[in-house]
Amino acid sequence: MSASSRNILTMLLVAALVVSCASTETPLPKEGQVVLQAGGPGGGGASAIVVPGPSIRRVAVLVPAYDPAWQVGWQEWNKKPQGVKGAYSGFMTGLMLAQSVPFLIGFWPAVVGVVAGSTAMGAFGTQFEAQAFVQMTADDRATIVQAATDMKADHMLREFMAADLPARTGAATPTLPWYPTAGPDTGGTDPLAEARDRGIDGVLNVSLEAFGLAMGEDTDTFGLFVRVRAQLAQSSNGELRYERVIEYGPGHPLPGMPRPATHTLEFLALDQARVFRYEVNETLHRLARIVATDPALPLTGR
Repeated sequence: MSASSRNILTMLLVAALVVSCASTETPLPKEGQVVLQAGGPGGGGASAIVVPGPSIRRVAVLVPAYDPAWQVGWQEWNKKPQGVKGAYSGFMTGLMLAQSVPFLIGFWPAVVGVVAGSTAMGAFGTQFEAQAFVQMTADDRATIVQAATDMKADHMLREFMAADLPARTGAATPTLPWYPTAGPDTGGTDPLAEARDRGIDGVLNVSLEAFGLAMGEDTDTFGLFVRVRAQLAQSSNGELRYERVIEYGPGHPLPGMPRPATHTLEFLALDQARVFRYEVNETLHRLARIVATDPALPLTGR
């Protein structure tokens, strides 16, 4: 190989290193990054706040008159790095092609043309793939948004809570209706007063603050994330005896829960988002059981 040919290859390899370094500047999505959210922002740890006081033997679960009007929205995320990564792949393809044809090495304009053409095609191909991805997933996104909007997820969580508590208390768990605003047909707006009238010691309010999808370990998969707040108030004086915030999902493991399952967007949206609905149902049931069996929850069995 002539000195000029070696110089050409040296320059091309240096350029490859530059493009490679540039391609690493595009940050990949992190596990747990939210891509779909229903509910408001917030946070908290899994530790519980417990206030000493008299034993709570009979507890009721608070049930609002209506489920929250979920505002569901997709967050922007970098599904597939564009441009630079594709250009780098095209560059390396062109370089290997030039090296595989011996007579091109001695004719530098041909080498530059092959490499430049492959680089441009790589960048264009990646951008085209990203555009096709957006179009392909539009229907899947809409299906999952509709499912999250229609599901009475907060009501479902409270029902699971009422069903799981009898194993802890030894008695059926009553529910207390709650109306946020007074009106002629509400029948009362103070659940603590009703609890006292019915001989109930404490009112448990377990609410779903947010849920949706978060990025899995693989950037092509997503898993359900959930944030739940549990509060137990003493009915005699309204004192808060217990509070706990639980976050669970990709990037937020929780003791006593299996690793969050992750799926592709297409699979989650299959058959009117059947998989997404199933994951919501199963996760809420497990979280309700964690609260019901929490040793810190100040309940006394009969």
